[in-house]
Amino acid sequence: MSGVLLRWLGGGGGDTLCQLLMNNNPDTYMNFIPGIIDHNVSTGRTIIDDDLDADYPLVSQLGRANPIIDRGKLKEEFVKLIKEHDKFIVKFHNFDQEFDDMLKDHIDINDVGFNLGFLPFVIQANIEKFSNTQHPMYDLKYNKTLERIGKKLNDHQKRQVLTWSMILHAIKCLNEFKLDKALISTQDLFYDNRRVEDFFKERGYNIRLNTQFFSDWKNNNTKYLPSKKYQSCLENKDYDYNNQKELSIVERYIFLSLAGQNFTFLD
Repeated sequence: MSGVLLRWLGGGGGDTLCQLLMNNNPDTYMNFIPGIIDHNVSTGRTIIDDDLDADYPLVSQLGRANPIIDRGKLKEEFVKLIKEHDKFIVKFHNFDQEFDDMLKDHIDINDVGFNLGFLPFVIQANIEKFSNTQHPMYDLKYNKTLERIGKKLNDHQKRQVLTWSMILHAIKCLNEFKLDKALISTQDLFYDNRRVEDFFKERGYNIRLNTQFFSDWKNNNTKYLPSKKYQSCLENKDYDYNNQKELSIVERYIFLSLAGQNFTFLD
């Protein structure tokens, strides 16, 4: 039996997986606890909370996506966690190669991946959910330069700058961490549930996707799925970022990036 480190980008459906894992693995140590299940169709969001633990203070905060400040101490906590728990699931969002290298001799890091074909879902889901929670990222407060720029922009413009920033970060993570080769992916939540269930079963964990909760989540998030036009253009490498009629603004910004262009306000 081994622990699972589960990593994903915001919008990738990881919190929904964690909610399902909590329901089916009651004796497993986790760095999260059930939060509010948002039944609002306009967001389609699953919310879970950090489980602050004095025994593993840094591990318990990994779910916040804050920069890893003390890698050495964090490694010590993981070594302790592995010794004290046969089964554990830790969620986190840090795409940090030094962190990966530090832990590779102790435990595998499992990404919930995606490919370029499913990138619009991840970005659209992420940005819509930020916008509904008045998250500081929505005001560009995660980067000092962007925050200064943001003071001169209206909300519509800030949304486009945030969209562009998220896309660049997601593509960087996709390429550097080979997320399109991950053992499970966000698209599996829609098109290959068996692959997800088998992944966790092979590691000694139970997860059931045939539930009303998961069915509701899929129905609420269908609106973020990539358009057929986007998929067709991507396959043909036709990065038509000026196509306002058939592509969403997120899909257009993805094509702007893939075309090697600099940022501009498209809408």
